[in-house]
Amino acid sequence: MNPKSIVTPERIGPYIFRGTLGCGSFSVVKLVAEVTTNQLFACKVVPINNLYSNSPSISENSPSTAHYPYSNTSSRFETEIRIIQQLRHPGIVQLYDLLKDEKYYYIITELCPNGELFQYILENQRLDELQARYFLKQILEALKYVHTLGIVHRDIKPENLLITQDGHIKINDFGFSRFVNSKGLADTPCGSPCYASPECIRGGSYDGRKSDVWSVGVVSYAMVTGELPWTKKNQLQLFDQIKNGEYNVPTYLSEPCRNFIKGMMEPDPERRMTIDQALSHPWIINTPCHRVLQQSPHLLQISLKKLDKFFGRDPSESNIEVGLMRSCSTMMTSIEDTVREISTKARPERQTARAAAKNMLFPRRSLPVQGSKIIPGSKK
Repeated sequence: MNPKSIVTPERIGPYIFRGTLGCGSFSVVKLVAEVTTNQLFACKVVPINNLYSNSPSISENSPSTAHYPYSNTSSRFETEIRIIQQLRHPGIVQLYDLLKDEKYYYIITELCPNGELFQYILENQRLDELQARYFLKQILEALKYVHTLGIVHRDIKPENLLITQDGHIKINDFGFSRFVNSKGLADTPCGSPCYASPECIRGGSYDGRKSDVWSVGVVSYAMVTGELPWTKKNQLQLFDQIKNGEYNVPTYLSEPCRNFIKGMMEPDPERRMTIDQALSHPWIINTPCHRVLQQSPHLLQISLKKLDKFFGRDPSESNIEVGLMRSCSTMMTSIEDTVREISTKARPERQTARAAAKNMLFPRRSLPVQGSKIIPGSKK
């Protein structure tokens, strides 16, 4: 089913539909209001039938636009929901509720009304270094939390970073995420080509945590330059440029900023900065970012039993991936209370409300390149 053809009821459970926020490859994101409090949320509406068709894979010889880590989207979707159900951090878009009917899954999440970092960069052409550092430290702190729990994101990009009402930034869309072992190894290329690491593109096993760091490096480059670091439009040439680390950091940036980007975008993953090194880098370390996880009175603690029922599973079934997620639940719950940080005021910034939670992948929607320059307001 084409997501644009999705017709939702006027109401699902305690939520009333108020409008459309965006449309992705497999779903549509709606604005909903909880009837008793009138609190606004984002609702990802996923046609159930869409989840049981095979997804394309990508290779260096394929014109496809994304890597899919599973042979069908149902596995990817269930993994995403089971992971975000367990994440409690002020830098991650929070899951609030799960509902379904005979046609659709309804995923109720925190609303970030100022939209995607992607759109914010387009509107501002580029961010000053202070603003970029403010966002980057928040992203790094959230990603460190995710990695600490044995999870890698694998699709960090401006479209998956959402800006809140008070100007903070949050990681969204864990559709390509997965649990990894202590070495962080993953073996499936996935994500969006412009933000994929050299080792991910080469194929074989790679450290998903180091690959996430590379992606944050590309995001940092885009923030402070308003440009993508890549000049090649052909995908094969693009992959070669990424694998060889062929990019230039503009000289108008400060030396600490240039050094930070080069450390994050080091082609050799063994020499690349770690998240801890990035957070202690001179360009980042003194940037304030402390926040408190905002607990809505409506926030539901979604149990693993409810998740099993939601996906029609027998809780006692033998499933390694689901079993691993269950075994991590107690650990995540105990860590949850330790990640709430002391709140400081966000630096006030002019924001423009935009549609959130879109899942547009390169080249349908990437930072437009014209000699590597962003063209403000344009879309591919």
